[in-house]
Amino acid sequence: MTVTLIDATGARSELSGSTHGATGDTEVVTPLPTLQPGPVSVRWRLVGPDGHPITGRVNFTITAPTATTAATPATTAPTVAVAATTPPTTIPATVGTSPFDQSDDSYSTPTFVRWIVRYASYLAIMAIVGILLTAAYVWTGTGAHSILLRVLSRSLFATAALGFLQLLVVASDISGRAPWSSFGSIDAATTTDAGMAFAIRIALVVAMWLVLFQADIAHREVYWTAVTLPGLGLLATWAFAGHSRSMRWPAVGVATDVAHHAAAAAWIAGLAIVGWIVIPKTPPEVLVPVVRRFSRVAAISVAILVATGVVQSVRLVGSPMNLLDANHGRYLIAKVVVLAAMLGIAQTNRRRVDRRLEDSDGAGHRTGALRKAIVTEFAIGLIIVGITAAMVVSPPSSSRAETGAPLDTEIRAILHNVVTGSERPTQ
Repeated sequence: MTVTLIDATGARSELSGSTHGATGDTEVVTPLPTLQPGPVSVRWRLVGPDGHPITGRVNFTITAPTATTAATPATTAPTVAVAATTPPTTIPATVGTSPFDQSDDSYSTPTFVRWIVRYASYLAIMAIVGILLTAAYVWTGTGAHSILLRVLSRSLFATAALGFLQLLVVASDISGRAPWSSFGSIDAATTTDAGMAFAIRIALVVAMWLVLFQADIAHREVYWTAVTLPGLGLLATWAFAGHSRSMRWPAVGVATDVAHHAAAAAWIAGLAIVGWIVIPKTPPEVLVPVVRRFSRVAAISVAILVATGVVQSVRLVGSPMNLLDANHGRYLIAKVVVLAAMLGIAQTNRRRVDRRLEDSDGAGHRTGALRKAIVTEFAIGLIIVGITAAMVVSPPSSSRAETGAPLDTEIRAILHNVVTGSERPTQ
């Protein structure tokens, strides 16, 4: 958390020494320096457990002593200010130029940029996990195909680079400066759940790259254990850098989030591999069993996606009445609609698989329409991933309902218990 004070002269200073108050982590106590009479503005910034930046501004006025208290020093000395995340009260400001009139010039990474970075990170991690799952359960040739090896290597690099960029965004949210000027705040960023998740993600990518491209592990069980553990860790960093860890029922949220994204990776990456490589570039004796196995994996993935999606919706949205109260709920509605369309196409694809691949000898001549349908299904899957990235960027309804804060509004603060040198509260 950073706290900036602007006094009556317009001088800006960073305050230090903030601690939790008597009520625990819902209250922060920040010592104030000696202040001259006049208007004062205090601005604070912090990063929530789910990685969302939260800012607030507190305005108050130090009044000059009255004639009856002439013996009191003219300079008042507030000793403590307590800021709590509750809706603000109206505090009158003095007329004329004052800190109240100054706009907040701290930097905030645009929402669209956050979405782009998170979307690209989603795609990279889903490519990694999806290729590995396809190699394990659908097509053993996945791990030896040159194109897929290049995709895997580049996805690992992209995941590490994007993880570092997201870590810089968290540092920027804390410091109030642009990400490229926030390298000095990386240590502070790693003290947050989201920042630590991004740092761990980078370490896991390095470990996975060493196992996949540098180590020579002959024993199959050892190899898959060495690959699976970092893969699960990558999926878990999504949960710890988002709403699954920060909202209610965190243990359930993390487990369902990992299962949800693993199923999505198996389905969407499998579609890409089957549609672009297996169908056009493998003989029928390889194609038919691979497509049938993928059909079964896709059916299981769909069941997991639906079940975990329901659980996450209950956690994050709560009542159906909250769906339209926040952008998160609106994105969820859009995701369900697009997913329903994707499921319809998937069901049509499975019927085509069962019908057209019954004759394995002629399967290679009747897969053109199947491939087009799979490519269409894959494209819709990319849209769903984009909506999911937008959902993570936007706070869910339950995050506001639990605090009592208004929906889709910036969380503000109320200042209270300001003690002056004369031991008389100013408000």
